[in-house]
Amino acid sequence: MEKTYKYPKNWFKHNVIPVPTGLAGGNCSACLFRDNRPFCEKLACVYIDTRGEEDYVESVYWRARDTHASIGMWPELVNFFDAIPKQRMRDISIDIMTKAVLSKKKENSH
Repeated sequence: MEKTYKYPKNWFKHNVIPVPTGLAGGNCSACLFRDNRPFCEKLACVYIDTRGEEDYVESVYWRARDTHASIGMWPELVNFFDAIPKQRMRDISIDIMTKAVLSKKKENSH
């Protein structure tokens, strides 16, 4: 049986964007969650791929789609994090982050 949550699974994807840094180390100072450790700990921000000849590691920082919301935590975001269990939030962020990093990697390989 599938669990249901207060928010649809795509809410985070439609409101928050991962920005690949091009580096293994993050850019925490640019991240929406930089001063909110409990939220930060629920997220994944480092993509690691060890399947190739060389390991590929890249990090992302997170920003809001609407720039006005990047000033701080807006109530819907706080409610979202409160409603979603930690592992589910990590799974959501890993999926979104992976797509962003692989898309950037594909663009750079041409």
